[in-house]
This record gives sequence, C-alpha cells and structure tokens, in this order.
Amino acid sequence: MAAIIPLYYPHATMPPRASSSKTAIVAGILAGLLAAALAAFYLHQQPSPHGSKAPAASSRTAGEEQNARAVDALMALPEVKAWSAHIEKASGGRAHGAVMETTPETRLVEGQLYYQLSFFESTPDAAHRWESFVVSADGKRILVDDVVSGELLSLEQWRKDSAPMQRITTQ
Repeated sequence: MAAIIPLYYPHATMPPRASSSKTAIVAGILAGLLAAALAAFYLHQQPSPHGSKAPAASSRTAGEEQNARAVDALMALPEVKAWSAHIEKASGGRAHGAVMETTPETRLVEGQLYYQLSFFESTPDAAHRWESFVVSADGKRILVDDVVSGELLSLEQWRKDSAPMQRITTQ
C-alpha cells in the first residue's frame, strides 16, 4: 500500500509574495533615486561654466603649493637631512626618514598660518615620530613644537636646548 504525503502544510505556509509588477515598480523607483543622487553628486563636483567654483579650485592649488613649500623648507633643515641619512644607513635601507603633515588644519601663530608637520622614521612595521614642527606657508619660518610642554621653540633655542644632531650619534 502506498503512503500519501500531503504537499501542503497549513502551519508552514510562506507569506504571500508581492506581485512582480509591484516589485518592478519599487526597484525602478529606487534605481531612479540612486541615479538622481549620483548625478547631483557628480554635477556638484564639476566646476560651474560661469566660474563660481574656479576660485575654490585655484585656492586649493595655492594651498597645496604652500604646503609643498613648507615641507621642502623642513626637509632642507640640516638636522632633517642628517636624520634621514642616518636612518637609511643604520637600517640598511629598510627604514626611511619622512616628513608628514601631522594634521590637515593650519595653526595660527602670531597672526600667521603655519602647517603642522612632523619628521618620522618610517619602518615596514610602523612610523616613529622624531620631532614635530610648525612651518609658515612661505617656508621662511620654522618653529619646533615641543609636544611635552606645548611650547613653540625657535630653531636656535631648540638646537641649544636639545642638541638634535646628537641623536644620530647616540642611536
């Protein structure tokens, strides 16, 4: 005798599905909204034909140039050059000296904007900060940011107090 197995279980029914036309309508609306949002974002990023975005773009370029000037000025310091050469030599080329922006915000010092930069020893595993600086946008004035005391020191005072060239002879 054959057993009859019911294919319908009233207590295990699935909820009714939305009709395919409703699903298509909802999917179309969501796709349209997404496309509109992407188009608005894209258009917002593009410069206006009337030039309303042009000043912002040119000021950003000027800011990047000033930042590069500040980094170049810091890298020209004899201490930074000596530290970089020492790190490279002592590590056999596995570590390098690097100047990096500590924070993207400029710092106001005596009414002038300064970039906040630090010199790091960059190894494959980590970056170790050696010293922090603030550098004027024109690169003409460099101060040492004493992170312990919170004071800004002139290069002359820093050289006198800290003897930074001694770091490479003691490491």
